[in-house]
Amino acid sequence: MVLESLYNIKDVRKHPSEIFILGVIGTILAIIISSFLNRGGLFLVFLITLAVLPLTIKQLKYEERRCEYDHFWNYLYSLGFFSRHKDLIVDYFCLILGITLSISVSYLILPTNVSSSIFSDQILTISSITGHATASGIFSKILFNNIGVMVICFAFSLFYSSGAIFLISWNASVLGVVVGQGAKNLMGLPSIPLVLFSYLPHGIFEFSGYILAGIAGGILSIALARHKESRKHFLFVLQDSLLLLAMGIVFIFIGAIIEVMFI
Repeated sequence: MVLESLYNIKDVRKHPSEIFILGVIGTILAIIISSFLNRGGLFLVFLITLAVLPLTIKQLKYEERRCEYDHFWNYLYSLGFFSRHKDLIVDYFCLILGITLSISVSYLILPTNVSSSIFSDQILTISSITGHATASGIFSKILFNNIGVMVICFAFSLFYSSGAIFLISWNASVLGVVVGQGAKNLMGLPSIPLVLFSYLPHGIFEFSGYILAGIAGGILSIALARHKESRKHFLFVLQDSLLLLAMGIVFIFIGAIIEVMFI
């Protein structure tokens, strides 16, 4: 794939901004193709996923090759918990930001009929959420919905190590449309940073939950496939995976509390 061949894994690890650029390019290409084919919604997210997935798989293979050497495991054991996973967490956030900003800008600059078609499923999802904003039990609805997404992220990554990319891309696309709608009601393009910042208090916790669940499933998937090589290594990865999942649940809970406060 052309996009994949443009990036070197070692360079990406040193410069996470390249992941952001990949998210922007992949999203723009997906929007152009969706517009040309007169398709949108989940099809758009599928194209975005298709664009960024090869590099994600390349990253996992890179980690897997590194794990073949005992000196790497010794190095890994010497690191703190956050140091072991910070690179992937930063990469995911850069990807989310790239997708979100690209979609919010596209939502504003495209003709209304085109944006309504391309982002149809996202608009429908937003309408269903805002339509229940005054309903009783909103906290439990938000909490269980987000935990459900997080569990699916974990399961997708567990059975297909980079499977969480689709769900994370979907949520980033919904956030992008929300930001675009908010900016449209204010001053247009200059308002995007302001609107995006207004969603950060709860959004950063929710996306953190999804990302941690995706990483937890991905590393556990690799560990299960290689568990016969070393029980010690497997238990080490299992412990990290469970801790990441637990942290994800805590972040989702905090995010739900903050979101209810802002409704």
